[in-house]
Amino acid sequence: MTDLVVADGSVQMTASAAVFDCDGILVDSESIWLQLISEVLAHVTDTDPEQFHGLSVDDTATGIAALTGAEPSAVRADLVRRYSARLTPGVAPMPGAIALVTRLAAAVPVAVASNGLRADVEMMLDSIGLLDTVHVVRTLSDVASGKPAPDLYLDAARLLGVEPGGTIAFEDSPAGSRAARAAGMTVIGVNADPAVTLDCDARFSSLTDIDAQLVPTPERENQETEAP
Repeated sequence: MTDLVVADGSVQMTASAAVFDCDGILVDSESIWLQLISEVLAHVTDTDPEQFHGLSVDDTATGIAALTGAEPSAVRADLVRRYSARLTPGVAPMPGAIALVTRLAAAVPVAVASNGLRADVEMMLDSIGLLDTVHVVRTLSDVASGKPAPDLYLDAARLLGVEPGGTIAFEDSPAGSRAARAAGMTVIGVNADPAVTLDCDARFSSLTDIDAQLVPTPERENQETEAP
């Protein structure tokens, strides 16, 4: 199990591992995604693109198709093509992301669990210099169901060799926080918009607000000591 103590922005955690969402947590790409959705739905009235925040391209395509009458497969292909093209020039890291991931990865195994496609996620992590820092990357390409289903988080914990209940998850979207919660993880929400509801154990506006010290659980320390 994890222990989480929050006081004046300082987070003291005891955990076996940490898992980060990618879009909107580690890289500044969520705004690109939502802008694309806004353009696609420009002629659909009374529709808030925020409803697709954190959803996979499959679920988003299904939702847009229901609103527009288009074929889901065609919508998906268009979204993938246009989103990947906008990511190609590179993305910026979210404030505090590189420092926090690097610090935690030096203490415990760290994974990325993203609703994005593998090619896009790996490109973005490489763009900000974190691809070789994290130990596991799981994407929509690797599981049957994306967030809000718990599959990505469960798969990440399995590959890290840890129990979900001993893992901290960092999320910025309702779908992502529900996925991490369903997986049984302790959830830290990171989102500056109070209108966005997150199912989390602690919440911050930015990763820069988190002065986190993550200490391996005794079980994890014993595993590392006994490893050949």
